[in-house]
Amino acid sequence: MKKAALGIVLGTCLIGLLRTLQAQDKIEIKTIDGIPHVLNPAKPLKGTVQLEVEKVLTINPYDQPDVALKNYSVLRREDGAVILYDPSDAEAHRFGPRGDYLGPLAKKGQGPGEFSPQTVFTPFYLGDRIFVSGAMKLAEFDKDGKYLREQKLKDRPSILIDDTHFLCDRTDWNKERTEMTKTLTLVRITKESLSDVRVLDLLQKANIGQIMNKSGRGGLVDPWGTPNLCFAFDRAAKKVYAAVNSEYRIYVKNLKGETLSIIEKTHENVKVSRKDVETMFGNLVKNDTFKWILDAYPDRLVAMNDIQPLASGWILVRRVSGPRETEIDAFDAEGKYIYVLKLPGGLSPERVKFHDRGYSLTETKDEFQIYVDYRIKNLPEVFVK
Repeated sequence: MKKAALGIVLGTCLIGLLRTLQAQDKIEIKTIDGIPHVLNPAKPLKGTVQLEVEKVLTINPYDQPDVALKNYSVLRREDGAVILYDPSDAEAHRFGPRGDYLGPLAKKGQGPGEFSPQTVFTPFYLGDRIFVSGAMKLAEFDKDGKYLREQKLKDRPSILIDDTHFLCDRTDWNKERTEMTKTLTLVRITKESLSDVRVLDLLQKANIGQIMNKSGRGGLVDPWGTPNLCFAFDRAAKKVYAAVNSEYRIYVKNLKGETLSIIEKTHENVKVSRKDVETMFGNLVKNDTFKWILDAYPDRLVAMNDIQPLASGWILVRRVSGPRETEIDAFDAEGKYIYVLKLPGGLSPERVKFHDRGYSLTETKDEFQIYVDYRIKNLPEVFVK
C-alpha cells in the first residue's frame, strides 16, 4: 500500500512538473488593466534559424574622387538608396539603389543648409526628401540634394516621424545634478515659430543613461551595461516600440501616447564579473583615470540594445547574450516570440543593420570601408522578396 501511495504521489508530482514545463514553453496573452500583455517564454516557438543570404550590392565610396570620408555611418532608404555620412565631420554622400554615385549632401559651414564639423550630423529619408539635423537645426533637401529650407530646434531628433514631428531622447538633471532622467518625447515642429514644441512623453525613467563614477566625476555610456532607453518607430503602422533596455519588456504605443500592448519575454540578464569587465574594456581600465569603471560597472548586463520593426510587421530585437555578444530575437506582428536568427559565417549581429529584404553592413577591403547589402533568401514571412 505504501509503495502504491508513493507511486501515486510521484506520478502526480511528475505530471505537475510536466505541466509547468509545458506552460513555460507556451505564449500567453493576458489583459492587465485593459492592456494586452504578450507573455513569451525564454525559448522561441520555432527555434533557431540559420539565415541564407546573397550579396546584392557593393559600394566602394572611395572609387569617387570627391569622397573623402574617414569613417562613415549608413542610412538606407526602402528602395536601397543610401547616404554614407560622417556624423562628426558634417560630410555626406548619396548613392542610388544600384550603387550609382548621386553627389554630396549638404556642405560644411555656417550658412543655410550648411553644418559645422564636430556637431552631431544626422540625415533622415522621408519619402522623396532628405532632412539633416545638426547644430540644433533641421534642414530640408529635395531628392536631388538641393537645399530647400531649415529651422532652429531646441531638441535633437532621434527619429523623424514626418515633416512635422520627431522623437527625441531627452536628458534632464535635478538641481543638484545627482540624478538624471531620460525621457522619450514626441516633438512637434512648428513652422510658424520656427521652433519645436514637446507634445507628450512616451516613456520616462530616472537614474539611467550613464554608469556613474562613484566619486561624482563623470560617467560611462556603453551598449552592454548602461541602463538606457531603447526605441524604434514603425512608419507603416505608426507604432512606437519603447523599452528600458535593462528589462525585456517592450511597450507598443501609438502617437497619442496610448499603450496598445506590452511584449514581454522570460529573460535573465547575464551576470558579469570584474574579470569580464577587464576583458571588455582592455587597456582602458589599466589607466588610473578609468579604473573606477571596474567598481562602478553593474554586475549584470542589460537585456537588449536595439529594436527594429520590419515592413512585414515583424519586430527584431538584439538581445544581449554575453559580454559584447548579442543574438537576434524575432517576434511576429502580434508580439509572439517565434525565432532566433543566426547570421552566416559567425557574423556578429552588432555589425549589421536589418532592413525589409535582408541586412547591410560595412566590410574592410584593402584598409577601406566598403558598403555591402545582402538579401535574405529564406524566411519569406519575415523578409519580403
